Amino acid sequence: MAIAIILTGIYFYVAKGDFLTEQNVRFGVTFSTQQAHQLGLDSQVVFSALLHDLGAQKIRLPVYWEDIESKAGEFNFSEYDNLIHEAEKSNAKLILVVGRKLPRWPECHIPQWSKSLPEEEFEKVVLNQMRVVVERYRSSPALAIWQVENEPFHVFGADCATHTVKTESVDAEVAMVRSLDSHPIMLTEAGKAGYWFTSLQRADIVGVTMYYQVWNPIRKVVWSTFGPGLFWVKRKVLEPFYPEKKFMVAELQGEPYGPVANFADYDVALQKELMNVSRFQETIRRARKAGFEENYLWGAEWWYWLKEKHDDHSLWDEAKKLFKQQ
Repeated sequence: MAIAIILTGIYFYVAKGDFLTEQNVRFGVTFSTQQAHQLGLDSQVVFSALLHDLGAQKIRLPVYWEDIESKAGEFNFSEYDNLIHEAEKSNAKLILVVGRKLPRWPECHIPQWSKSLPEEEFEKVVLNQMRVVVERYRSSPALAIWQVENEPFHVFGADCATHTVKTESVDAEVAMVRSLDSHPIMLTEAGKAGYWFTSLQRADIVGVTMYYQVWNPIRKVVWSTFGPGLFWVKRKVLEPFYPEKKFMVAELQGEPYGPVANFADYDVALQKELMNVSRFQETIRRARKAGFEENYLWGAEWWYWLKEKHDDHSLWDEAKKLFKQQ
C-alpha cells in the first residue's frame, strides 16, 4: 500500500506539470462553418476576420460531407472554395479535415440520404466524397495537412453509434488519401483518454485534444486534476518509438464547456463564467508548459460572436495579442 501511495503521488506530481517551464510555441485556430452558422454568423465574414483582424495564419478547417453533398452525387463546394481562396490570398496554411466524423457536434456529419444505406455501400460513398475533396484541393498552396476523420477511435456523438469509424475504414481512408496526394496525414486522439499510438501507427502526425475544464451538472465547472505534465509525459514516452512522427494539439480549449452544445441555449453570463480572459490565459500558460510546437485553439467563432452580438471584445482582443506575439 505504501508503494502504491508513493507511485500515485509521483504520478499526480508529474501529471500536474509544475516542474515544466513555458516553451515558445505557435498557435492557430479551428474554424467550423457550421458553428458560425449556428451562431447566426456569415462564415465568410468570420473567416476573413480570423485572417485579417485576429491574425491567425494556421487554421484547421473541417469540410463537412453533409454540406458539400446534400444530395447524392451532387457536389457544391462554393462556400469552401471561397474560404480556401481567401486563405491562399493571405498565405495562410490549412489543415483540411475530411471524412464522416468531423469536429463539432454532432461529430458524425452525415447527409440524410446516406443514413439508410447498407454498410458496404455507405463505406463506398464515404470514400468517394473524400476522394472528391482531396482531388479538388490537393494543389492549393494553402494546404498543409490532411486530417482524416476526427478522433476516429473515440466513439461518441449523434449518428456515430450506427456509423462507427472502424479501424479498417480508417486504414482504407488513409491509404486512399496517400494514393492521391503527398501532403502529411494527421489522425487525432482524445488527449487524456486516447492511446495515441493507435494513430501514430497510421499517420504522419497525431493531433490531441487538450481540455482542462468540463461541465458537471451538479458542480458546474470542473477543472481537471491533471495539468500539462500528463500530455508532456505521454508524448515523451512515445517519441522514442516514433522519432519520425510529429505531435500537435489539434484542439486546445478556448470556449466554455457548458450544459449544452449550442451557446444560444444557455445564459451568456454563465458562458463567461466558464471561459474568460483569466481562464484563457491559464489555458495558454498550460499549453506552453506542455510544449507542443503547434496548438490549434477551439472557440474562435464564439469569441467573434461575443464581440459582434454581445459587445464583449475581451477574448477576441486577448487572442489577437497572442497571435501578434508569434
